[in-house]
Amino acid sequence: MKTFFIILGSLVALFIITITGVFFYIKSSNSKVSDPAISNLITIDGFDTTKVDSIYKYSKHFPNHSQIAIGIIKGDSISYYGILRDTDTLHTISNKDSVFQIGSITKVFNSTLLADFIINENIDPKKPIQEHLDIPLNSIEKEGSFITLENLSNHTSGLPRLPDGMLASSMLDPDKVYENFTEDNFEDYLKNKMQPITKPGSKMAYSNLGAGLISYTLSKISNKKFEELLQNRIFQKYNMKNSSTLRENISNLVVKGRDNQGNITPSWKFSSMRGAGAIYSNVEDLSKFIIANFSNDTVLGLQRKPTFEINPERSVGLGWMIDKKNDAKWYWHNGATQGYRSCMILDTKNKKGVVVLSNINAFYPEHQKIDKLCFKLMSVL
Repeated sequence: MKTFFIILGSLVALFIITITGVFFYIKSSNSKVSDPAISNLITIDGFDTTKVDSIYKYSKHFPNHSQIAIGIIKGDSISYYGILRDTDTLHTISNKDSVFQIGSITKVFNSTLLADFIINENIDPKKPIQEHLDIPLNSIEKEGSFITLENLSNHTSGLPRLPDGMLASSMLDPDKVYENFTEDNFEDYLKNKMQPITKPGSKMAYSNLGAGLISYTLSKISNKKFEELLQNRIFQKYNMKNSSTLRENISNLVVKGRDNQGNITPSWKFSSMRGAGAIYSNVEDLSKFIIANFSNDTVLGLQRKPTFEINPERSVGLGWMIDKKNDAKWYWHNGATQGYRSCMILDTKNKKGVVVLSNINAFYPEHQKIDKLCFKLMSVL
């Protein structure tokens, strides 16, 4: 991970670059890691001493009021574990139905929709993106190659991480960095400013903009909102009853996001570019989705096919990062927004998976330990 600091008077603007993309935040430069918590964690069915010790190792420095929900999947069996930091102690709790913003894991479901459209609507993901839209796009071509839906899904579109000017316009209102970028702003960008930086299809460069353009395009093709598409084509199909982009629909279950000191912080709202990170969900629903991937579901099978090779050990499917692990493949994605951090991994060959959701701030110094915990638990299944 690389972190860049630009000094603006007494404030520090942070650009955090991870697989989840570029996130923007303005805060004081004082970010302190919390003192280690005392462990009051207990072993339960499915979570032996090895797993519980790992949970403590990677979560002991998270701030007060931190909450983590975990699901581990083996075959069609699911085990859940939850923790909460109360003052100086970590306690075991039950929170499998608690809802968190999942951030960029949204991109997985965004591309599940794309795979569904490819199979059921005969959408060609290799056609220039302009052929799917009525509005004129500024530029989708560079060096003889055109941006396609497949390029947008596997981050080879050549587009920047975020639209030009989006970050600068939100510097004085960082809680609304996505909310202030409206559908009108997005369409203005597409018609007057959009252009690939590199040749489409030539290299992977993570783009929240690209993911937002997928959800925008599928909504225009179907004349339905992103939320309606998710509910009708994914969440109802896989019995994901507490997943939504509309926080108000599941507000009674939502765990409040926390800042670096453990205080309640506003979650990001998405006015446009919803496919980049707008979904809320829980470990119960995401575990169901993982199990669905163990079946012969044609949509999910298409989504997992590699579409671009980064290196011999890592490739990209439609929305999935794919890592080679001995004789198997791990399909994974993580997420980070203001107040939340998440990670999800699955292995279809060995039929196992892990989901870790939390209300750890994306800008907390040790936020990446959510990913480390997720991969560690996967390695001991």
